[in-house]
Amino acid sequence: MFLDRRIIIFDLDGTLIDSLGVWSQVDQELLKRLTDGRVQISEDEAGHLRMSAMKKYGEGSDAYLKYMADMKVMYGLPGTPEEIHRQRYELAQEFLRTRVDYRPGAPAVLKALKRAGKTLAIATTTRRRNIDTYSKDNQNLLSQAPFSDYFDLIVTRDDVAHVKPDPEAFSKILDHFSARPKECLMVEDALPGILGARAAGIDSVVIAERHSETAADLLRKNALAYFESHQDILKAIEEESDLVHR
Repeated sequence: MFLDRRIIIFDLDGTLIDSLGVWSQVDQELLKRLTDGRVQISEDEAGHLRMSAMKKYGEGSDAYLKYMADMKVMYGLPGTPEEIHRQRYELAQEFLRTRVDYRPGAPAVLKALKRAGKTLAIATTTRRRNIDTYSKDNQNLLSQAPFSDYFDLIVTRDDVAHVKPDPEAFSKILDHFSARPKECLMVEDALPGILGARAAGIDSVVIAERHSETAADLLRKNALAYFESHQDILKAIEEESDLVHR
């Protein structure tokens, strides 16, 4: 499954790194700081607020500015929406540098695949600036498996016109490596990535992630395999290796 493919493609957020909750944590801390502790909401409440705003405003360049304007009115925040948005960005960069880490076992999986001679790539909907932060300033990631040492290509939201489930990111990876879809395998935690890979003709495996629990059955149906953890993926790679060397 892994060792008979030339290229292994990973999603980033939720798959390799534990980052899906960080944006809710940013908004939690932003509200707490701007109100001197008067407003304290749960991570789930913060996530619901953000997702509702994105559904309302889309994900254009001004969506988050409108979201901050709503937050200002809702919670009586000081400053203009632009000032609040700037503070949110600075806080987010702090969190991306210090709080985001690999999911347990992920570095061992990357190292095992590299030892096996596999080409590794990332197809992500995160921004290039966040990749730069992870690559240059996040010591949690740098100390275990620096992106520059393990990934031959990273395709971000900024590199495509259409994000997952559109197959554009996967097509870029295929073109870059002059690869056929059956030479690749996608590792994902969420359905849009699975569907995008499938549209490009690429098989996928799923790693369980708490934010995707409600879609577990659908994910299982659309993937070659479903793994509960990176430790389970590593075990599968080691079992394949044993078979190859018998």
